[in-house]
Amino acid sequence: MAGAPHPLVAVLGASGATGRAAAGRLAATGRVRLRLGARDAGALAAPAAALGAEAVGVDAGDADALAGFCAGAAVVVQCAGPSLRLTPAVLAAALAAGAHLVDPAGDLDPFPTGDRCVVLGTGVVPGLSGLLPRLLPPGARRLDLYAGGADRLTPAAAADVLLSVPPRYGLPRALWRDGGPVEAALAVQPAVSLPGFDGPVHAVPLLTAEAQRLAADTGAAQLRAYSVFPGPGLPDTLASAWASGDPLAHVDAVIAAADADVAAHGVAITLLASARYADGARRTLLRSTDSLALTGAFTALAVTDVLAGRVPHGVGRAAEVLDPVTTAARLAADPSVDELRY
Repeated sequence: MAGAPHPLVAVLGASGATGRAAAGRLAATGRVRLRLGARDAGALAAPAAALGAEAVGVDAGDADALAGFCAGAAVVVQCAGPSLRLTPAVLAAALAAGAHLVDPAGDLDPFPTGDRCVVLGTGVVPGLSGLLPRLLPPGARRLDLYAGGADRLTPAAAADVLLSVPPRYGLPRALWRDGGPVEAALAVQPAVSLPGFDGPVHAVPLLTAEAQRLAADTGAAQLRAYSVFPGPGLPDTLASAWASGDPLAHVDAVIAAADADVAAHGVAITLLASARYADGARRTLLRSTDSLALTGAFTALAVTDVLAGRVPHGVGRAAEVLDPVTTAARLAADPSVDELRY
């Protein structure tokens, strides 16, 4: 209808880097109204004024505050962390308000959402790590995935990593072969040189749930997935934390290990997918020195697709419900992307 107001997008966690980036990209479209939420409303005053947005103080642990924040929104963007702890409550509030939900992280089993969309994993890993390989032709004889590098971790991001305890979120040292996982099949590659990485790097085999879905969807005969680090410091710290029985007690140690990698190598994130076929090889490669801005850009694209009706109802992972070709083409022009080849 002519003159109808633009849809309202409510960004929770908008004082963080990812929330700010998502809000900025959405504002730049000129097609939405924005409501920014964070525990400290004062921290939102300047960005809200710059974007012409409403600023709201909201605690994600307060059900009444969440309900008020979600009221009237067409889409709620859940950037508050740790996501694995907060997303269920935010989702409940969003659906109760009749809104769709987009979450850069999130991990939920399918459940009825009526005519609403719930899009999870609009981050770098998981998210782009599962979407970009879908640019390659299906049916690879072997697909090798490498994702990681050196990056800083916020306390919320570190908590999400620590809560992603194997085996629910991945099978260490496993590969995918002939339709299913094969456990204890791979070893750590301690000093390997890879295209797009400032190597040599430390590659740890982890067959994530995202990688398993990718293998099944694309018909890859064999798939190997690795988390990549500049050295063994951070993966060793994570392994100790997971083995301790109280992983969240190790947030500071994980942040320190990530900071040490950045101090030695600088911030650089790479996603590499290399596929072998009967008639040759293909690869996709993405490099970024601002993973939080990249996550914000990808999240904003997902919101745009939801509002345009291009996403099916129900719970879906961004890598599986967004079109990889159009998404990659739009991301290639974003300033958070230093290199994207496919």
